[in-house]
Amino acid sequence: MILRFALVFFLGLVGAAAADPPRLTGSLGQQMSTNDPEAYLRYIGTPLLYGMQPVLGVSVAANGAAWVGAGGAYTFRSSDQGLFLRVSSMAGLYIKGSGKDLHGPIQFRTALDLGITQPNGMEYGIGADHRSSARIYRPNPGLNSVYLFASVPLP
Repeated sequence: MILRFALVFFLGLVGAAAADPPRLTGSLGQQMSTNDPEAYLRYIGTPLLYGMQPVLGVSVAANGAAWVGAGGAYTFRSSDQGLFLRVSSMAGLYIKGSGKDLHGPIQFRTALDLGITQPNGMEYGIGADHRSSARIYRPNPGLNSVYLFASVPLP
């Protein structure tokens, strides 16, 4: 019985994510440890295997720090398709500028977005992310950001 429920639940999530169109997401937020504003742009592609979506991202902060990367995302949607939770993980390159010293260029960015989808496909919400070298470099101070985002579906 539990296995049957888990299979139905999983297939429901895959079906919901598979219906997602590719989209462009713009975010404005703040790097927490430096208190600098940051702009973040992401392309989230059409779901591929098991609902995983390819993601490309680039961000620039007022302190001159920049990050560019690629990875994957998964979107969990409510049954009415309004509310959603999106998790993403990307590997990328960090340029310090006058920003926080993360002790090396290779940085992983993990994010959690909570939002609402409008009937026209637009999405709005709040998110938080963490950048870290996953202990490739020591010390590994990490960098956190919080942001508001808007996302438009692409044709």
